[in-house]
Amino acid sequence: MKMQKHYFFTCLVILTLILIGLAVTAQGNGKARAIAHTDKEVADAVAKGCKVVRDARTLKALVCSKDVASSLGLQEDIQVFAMDSGANKQIRADLVQSSGNNGTGRKVVVLDSGYNYNHSELNSSYLGGKDFVNDDNDPFDDNGHGSHVAGIITADGVDAKAKGVAPLTGIIAGKVLDSSGGGYFSDVVASIYWAVDGEDGVAGDVCTTDNSTGETTCTNDDFNADAISMSLGTSQPYTYKGFCDNVLPDLTNAINYSRGRNVIVVVAAGNSGGAGVSIPGCISYSTTVGAVDSTDKIARFSGRGSAVDISAPGVNIYSSWLGTSYKTASGTSMATPMVSGTVALVKFAHPEYTVAQIESALFNTAKDLGKTGKDTSYGWGRVDAYAAVNYAAP
Repeated sequence: MKMQKHYFFTCLVILTLILIGLAVTAQGNGKARAIAHTDKEVADAVAKGCKVVRDARTLKALVCSKDVASSLGLQEDIQVFAMDSGANKQIRADLVQSSGNNGTGRKVVVLDSGYNYNHSELNSSYLGGKDFVNDDNDPFDDNGHGSHVAGIITADGVDAKAKGVAPLTGIIAGKVLDSSGGGYFSDVVASIYWAVDGEDGVAGDVCTTDNSTGETTCTNDDFNADAISMSLGTSQPYTYKGFCDNVLPDLTNAINYSRGRNVIVVVAAGNSGGAGVSIPGCISYSTTVGAVDSTDKIARFSGRGSAVDISAPGVNIYSSWLGTSYKTASGTSMATPMVSGTVALVKFAHPEYTVAQIESALFNTAKDLGKTGKDTSYGWGRVDAYAAVNYAAP
């Protein structure tokens, strides 16, 4: 237990699920945050004094009195919470970097607690973002988890031990967790669509015509990211040894949408060990990551189940934190950005690759561990960045 206290600070962000349709999330002052899916539900709620606070395409989040939310039978807006190297060499990212591939020009969207763009390891990679907690365009990290995750992808190596997998890759930050590590399911759904479509919420060009001149002007604010990295997951009992696509369909649809727009969604398997894989890692459209230690042994905490696709180092990982500091942390939260960074390296070498081709490169070159072939602990094995970059996907 002492080792856990001092060296095993688990930074996996968890989504604590309460049975849908029962208690709504408390907001203080007798208020609650709930979800509506139909125009009638929204209209009825607004008529009784509720306020719409988030439009996440397939759902709307409202703040209501607890009595009103309960009387209307509104679904709970599930809260999300945060629980409290040599890895580059282990996955052979150092060999990729020495060949001149540092992920230059690639982009990863990190959905987490924000981004410490003032940190010397991170400031050169910041490409902007959005704060879904405070509804502004400043996703500054006031928790630390998001900066640790981002550093694993892109830290410059001011401190050599903290160098990221793809240090020249740009990061777009979506802040969905507050300073205490708390957030809402609806914000996670909304942030995925934002990560794919940009602020205007429309994929591709948006064109307007000047009626007086007949001139048409088109703009496009899509990020054209290569990956979305989400170190998010549920705790028990909401862990699954199989797939969970029907549990939170709004989240499933958002991840599937991202994949359809050729943006891979890399997700943590969770820290519940043999109890199963957490949501959204258990969603079939996710690329789900388990954690191994420095000897390639599966971490005791790493979520296990048929949804695990691949594994990566996730024990005692040193990375950037708040202020100018660094922190050593463990969890599938740390393994996930290892794979996201590898995706950036693969896309630098093969910018034309589809999501399916990226997964083919990752899975077919992973170091096979455990049972031969894909298994419920390691997936296809531990990621090998050098082999994935040099793999010719069909």
